[in-house]
Amino acid sequence: MSKKIHETFSRIHEHYDFFNHLFSAGLDIGWRKEAARQAMLQRGEYKVLDLATGTGDLAIAVSSTGSAAGKNLEIIATDFNNDMLEHARQKAERKGLKNIRFEIKDALSTGYPASSFDVVTTAFSLRNFDDLDRFAAEMHRVLKKGGRFVLIDMAKPDNAFQRAFMGAYFSVINFVGGTVSKGSYRWLTYSIWRFDKENMAKTLRSHGFEEVKLKDLRAGVAFMITGRKA
Repeated sequence: MSKKIHETFSRIHEHYDFFNHLFSAGLDIGWRKEAARQAMLQRGEYKVLDLATGTGDLAIAVSSTGSAAGKNLEIIATDFNNDMLEHARQKAERKGLKNIRFEIKDALSTGYPASSFDVVTTAFSLRNFDDLDRFAAEMHRVLKKGGRFVLIDMAKPDNAFQRAFMGAYFSVINFVGGTVSKGSYRWLTYSIWRFDKENMAKTLRSHGFEEVKLKDLRAGVAFMITGRKA
């Protein structure tokens, strides 16, 4: 990821969770729970990689959902920004979660051995990656044959009414976010508006993934892409 993105998240890491909920009007909690359910496999023991974990909410949701389902999961949660990762570590410790290991890694080049994970997840990070082809290739490399991925993010809604509403809502967020970090939240709302979710699904298919499914989540501003490595 770029130096600009790294600096942006360092500036806002203490307020990231609050504004994440504000961006989505609180719906992001449910979106992560749905993603965590999609990350559950039939077998009872497997390994999960959560890329660009940020403050760790998706990794924590996967851990909690797995425990409730009687799964024995090993979760590695990575991020390139240590400020965000330290925040994630503290949250997991407060919740008493022992099966998440946090590591500093670049999602585009993790350095993990090939075919070493059963599931790869990421939340609200796709639009911050410099090179989606490299991300898809890296995800394909580290997944085992038949391994599953679950990706969620936000993009411009397809519905005209939803676009108008979110445009007005994001104007308010830019104003409020400017009191914390001038320009940072303007970049984040802009990145949502410019992201092409259909192209993301196409990119994943071009890298050999099968059963790639794109699903709009509640309110239309968020989406989930799932699929598996052939």
